[in-house]
Amino acid sequence: MELLITFAIISYIIYLRYYADLRTSADKERSLLQPGIDLYNTNQLDQAMQYFSRRIEEQPRLSVAYLYRARCLRELGDSDAALADLQTGASYDNSVSDIHLETGRILYDRRAFDAAFSAFDQAVFHAKGQDPMAYYWRGLARQQLGQIEEAQLDADRATTLEQAQSLGDVPGQQPRPSAFLDRRLGVNALFVLMHSVVLLYVVKQSPVIHWPYLMASISAAAIGFAEPRRGWLLALLQAGALLVGYYGFTDQPAQSGQKELEAFNLFGSVGLTFVGSFIGSILKRSMISH
Repeated sequence: MELLITFAIISYIIYLRYYADLRTSADKERSLLQPGIDLYNTNQLDQAMQYFSRRIEEQPRLSVAYLYRARCLRELGDSDAALADLQTGASYDNSVSDIHLETGRILYDRRAFDAAFSAFDQAVFHAKGQDPMAYYWRGLARQQLGQIEEAQLDADRATTLEQAQSLGDVPGQQPRPSAFLDRRLGVNALFVLMHSVVLLYVVKQSPVIHWPYLMASISAAAIGFAEPRRGWLLALLQAGALLVGYYGFTDQPAQSGQKELEAFNLFGSVGLTFVGSFIGSILKRSMISH
């Protein structure tokens, strides 16, 4: 029993560590590279260069490391090397809007305005219209290309975004919610069903209430942590799986004492499923907001 629960807990930890993190790859890389980013932000360019070069040697696919090394190179006057780093970074993760923004700035300085406009347009797209600098630079490129009206629209949008961000809001840009039923939810549901089977076995076999309660609490918290918005649906799925599995697919004990124990295990686990998923979702939302 103890080995089974230990295995289940370890699987929850692995699952949350490698799948339930809602950050993008670029966000995770920025967290990993924060010491070097701090060096760059404080204008310690040589030290920052060394830091990012070392990290690239250790992990050659870090697109954000190429981005920041390119920024250092550009400010140190080596735009050719900076452009090469940006191209390499984009080959690993083309969705990092700052890579396209930096590429566009180098091309703009070289008066390659058509190519710069394309890069700035990609920056606007990958930033989902939320980066004022992408609009600002695309407006400048449009000015050079004779697109005066479109350039003014971009400049106005950049100003609006800057003002809105200073107030902590972005008017006119409501985040587009992802589909409620998607592949991620399906994978999470499969994970929940698998662990519901294990939990049901513990409910039936445990001589005390502590083991099923512990496992139900951890699994429910994992549900809320993995799906802070849709965790209630997975909690319903786990509760339903426990009840249907217990009454539909297991034999009821003949002894009243054993029957009462299993009832405590079952209904306590169902209750903890909803409480734990709620707490897990609160913790995850708190992490995201900070």
